[in-house]
Amino acid sequence: MAPGSSTGPEHERSGFDVVDKGTDGHIPLSALRPVHRAISGVNGAVGIDATMQAIADGVVACTPFQIIAVNYVQDDGDLRCCAVAGPDELRAALLGGTCARKTIEDLLKVGEAWSDNLRFIRELSSDEPPEGIHLFVPDIDARPEDADAWQPDYALLAPMRDNGGELIGLLSVDDPSDGRIPPRWVGDVLDMFAEQAGFAILNARRHEEAAARMARLERERELLREDIAERHRREEHLRHQARHDALTGLANPVELSERLVALLADQIPLAVVFCDLDRFKEVNDNRGHVVGDLVLRMVAERLRASVRGEDVVARVGGDEFVVVAAGIGPDEALALVDRIDQAFSHPLAVTGARLLVRASLGLAYEPARQQNVFAPEERAQELLGSADREMYARKRSRAMLTRLTARALARRAPVAG
Repeated sequence: MAPGSSTGPEHERSGFDVVDKGTDGHIPLSALRPVHRAISGVNGAVGIDATMQAIADGVVACTPFQIIAVNYVQDDGDLRCCAVAGPDELRAALLGGTCARKTIEDLLKVGEAWSDNLRFIRELSSDEPPEGIHLFVPDIDARPEDADAWQPDYALLAPMRDNGGELIGLLSVDDPSDGRIPPRWVGDVLDMFAEQAGFAILNARRHEEAAARMARLERERELLREDIAERHRREEHLRHQARHDALTGLANPVELSERLVALLADQIPLAVVFCDLDRFKEVNDNRGHVVGDLVLRMVAERLRASVRGEDVVARVGGDEFVVVAAGIGPDEALALVDRIDQAFSHPLAVTGARLLVRASLGLAYEPARQQNVFAPEERAQELLGSADREMYARKRSRAMLTRLTARALARRAPVAG
């Protein structure tokens, strides 16, 4: 009889394949191999739930009992049925149910001692079950005239304890396959198995506690990794903001200077192209700063599209830009200037209008040098200044050409008569 719920119907008996050749006080050799296999199965289970089910299945394998309920002491002290072996009705009736610990301990006190640990209960009526406990009663014919027959009100309880004797679980077994009270050596087998099962429960609990600690530690590590990654992202974002122009996303003067100095320190040939937009003030004055900002972002995109991915494109002033291209020769530097100039030859589509924004360009070229009398920082400023001066020289030349052209056109204009 097993702690649990209401009465279940008759079920098919599985049979017990251990030959009963033992005498009181002696376990037959034929029983030792099933016991060993059952204990190995229990010890090989991983986790509390799997261990509990292995215990239930192990009792069936090494004893004649066909109905087993494995109860586990919860944190609140009561026992929960966490594994069963037997008919489907048993699983539905008992699994997950709880029993009051005090009632179980009272039963253990009044039960007939089959050993220091086992208790044989002869009177567990389903009509008046002990308080705090339910019963599953198999459909067994009552044979009161047969003193050795297993009666419906019988049950055998095998407590599972820790090294200090504290109750950690309970095996409740019922319905021996031959319908008779088994010999005492079967009780010895069950007692030995219950002792080993208690150790297995403790090991499974320690394993789950260790696994839970490892899971918590891994979660903490993951949170720490995420925190570090987020900190790195914030630092990278701040670093990017500190070195890039907020409007266009291009490098700012700080980033430009660092990259240019590093290239010069490595003695890599490079070209510096200074770009200044022509008459950009008129765009801001006539169309407003919103349109002016949009023009600057579009100019930035055109500059990016005109150079290689590894080249530096920077905004160094309101309408001034610098391109640094490393690892190129003089002819390639001139071709770079032509590409940038072509990028400004097509109008920009801005808020429904088409604006032709031109730029004046200045080129400074630095060949590879084995030795340089200037420090990289000084040479960087010199190159930027040289490109800036050439740009302004071209801007003045373009302005002079424009004025000369305007005068020539004015002289050719017909005089009104």
